Amino acid sequence: MGASGPVAATAATSSVLLAILYGLAYLVAASSIILLNKHVLSVTPFHFPIALSSLGVLFGWVTSVAGVRTGVISLEKHKDITFSAWVKTVLPIGFFTGVTLACGNMAYFYLSLSFLQMTKALSPVCLFFILWITGLDKFHMKVFLSILVIVVGTAVAAYAEVHFTWIGIALIFVAEFFEAIKSACFQFLLANKSFTMWEGMYFVSPASLIFLGILIATLEWQQMVDENAWGQIVEHPLIFLAAGTLGFGVNYCSLGVIKHAGSLTLKVLAQMKSIIIIMFGMAIYHDVVSGQTACGYATAIVGFGFYNWAKVQAKEEDDAALAAAIGEEGEKAPLVSSGEKAA
Repeated sequence: MGASGPVAATAATSSVLLAILYGLAYLVAASSIILLNKHVLSVTPFHFPIALSSLGVLFGWVTSVAGVRTGVISLEKHKDITFSAWVKTVLPIGFFTGVTLACGNMAYFYLSLSFLQMTKALSPVCLFFILWITGLDKFHMKVFLSILVIVVGTAVAAYAEVHFTWIGIALIFVAEFFEAIKSACFQFLLANKSFTMWEGMYFVSPASLIFLGILIATLEWQQMVDENAWGQIVEHPLIFLAAGTLGFGVNYCSLGVIKHAGSLTLKVLAQMKSIIIIMFGMAIYHDVVSGQTACGYATAIVGFGFYNWAKVQAKEEDDAALAAAIGEEGEKAPLVSSGEKAA
C-alpha cells in the first residue's frame, strides 16, 4: 500500500515531463515547418505549394509502412478491413486532409506570413459550426459569444491588413473549414473505429496522397516538368527531406500533446506558435503589422481564451445534465421486480 504512493507520483511526474517534451517539440516542429515552407515557396525556385505539402504525408506513410513491415506496428485489429469500408470511412478524411494542406500552403502566395497566422484564430469558429451542424456538439450561448469575439477581432485585423486579398482569405477559410471537418472525422475514426495513431496514419495517408496527387496533376504538374522541379529537389535534398520530416513531426507531436496534456493544451500551443511566427515574419520578412491589425488580433486572442473557458464550462454543464438524467432514471426504476413481489 505504501509503495503505491511513490509509484503513482512517479507515473504522474513522467506524464508531466512527456507533456512538456511533446509541447516543446510541437512548438519547434510547427514553427519550423511554417518558416521552411515560406522560405521554399518565396525564396527558392520551387513554387509548388501542393507538392510541398504532400511531403509530410508521404514521409508519414513511408514510416508507418516500414513499421508494419518490420513488425513494430501491428494491424491485428484492422488487418481485414475491406476496400469498401476503407472508401466509406477513410477516403473522405484523405480528401479533407489533401484540400486542407493544399489550400493552406497556396495561401503563402497571397497573404503575408504574419497575417496568415492571425487568420488561424478562426479555426475554433469553423470547428464550432461543423460540430453543431453535424450534431456532434450542443449549442451553448457562452461558446457562441466567444466565437463572435474571435470573428470581430479577425475582421478588424483583416480590415487594416496591408497585403489583404480575397483569394488568400478564401484559401485560408477553405483550409480551416476542411480542417475542422477532418478533425471531426478523424476523431470518429480513432474513437469509434478504435484506430491507433499509427493505424490511422497507415490507412489515411494513401487516401490523402490520392487527392494531393490529383491536385498536383491538375494544377502543378506541367509547370513542374517545365521548370525541372525534380532537379531542384535533387539539388537541395536536405531542404525537402526536412520539410517531410517536420510535417510528420508536427502530426506526431500534436497527438502526443493530446494524449498527455489534452486537446485544450494543443489549442493554446497552436496560438503560441502563431505569435512566434508573427514575430519571425516581422523580423525576417519585414511584414508590416499596423496598430489596428495588432489590436484586432489581440481581440481575437482574448476571444480564443474566452472560447476555451466557455468550452470547459459547457462540458461541465453537459456532464451535470447527464448525471441528473441518469439519477432521474434510477429513481424511476422499480427497486423490486414483479417476480420478487409475487414470491
